[in-house]
Amino acid sequence: METDVPLHLLSTFQTYFPGKRPTHTVQAVGYEAWAAGLPTDDARFTLACAELGGRAAFTWQSARRGEGVNHRPLPQWAQLPARVMVKLCAEGLDVPGLSVALMGERPNTPRFEYGLAVAVAALLHALHDRPYTPDSLVKLIDAAKR
Repeated sequence: METDVPLHLLSTFQTYFPGKRPTHTVQAVGYEAWAAGLPTDDARFTLACAELGGRAAFTWQSARRGEGVNHRPLPQWAQLPARVMVKLCAEGLDVPGLSVALMGERPNTPRFEYGLAVAVAALLHALHDRPYTPDSLVKLIDAAKR
């Protein structure tokens, strides 16, 4: 776990995933965005957003369609992070499931959503002890956007 993790990120994790603790926390390089995550075995990915107070739950298959487990469109802030998760899972950085609290600067802006996606990409790399560079994450995010 990184040092100097924002308390708001950890309290968001506790609010949305009571009784659990994240195993990994990362900051998106170049962004005021953070991710705290815990792998799960339930074949479900759940993202919780500190600033917007929302949660998005999806499976690998539903995210490919841009939908949550409820068959409704994913919230705007969760769409790019979900696409990044799908892309990385397809490239071998897969996990059975994942609970993630996200935190970023300037909600409801493209920079906010991009920062959350970078944080998710960094988290998945950290979970698999895979090295990355800021440039490699930017290329990954840009590919996921297409």
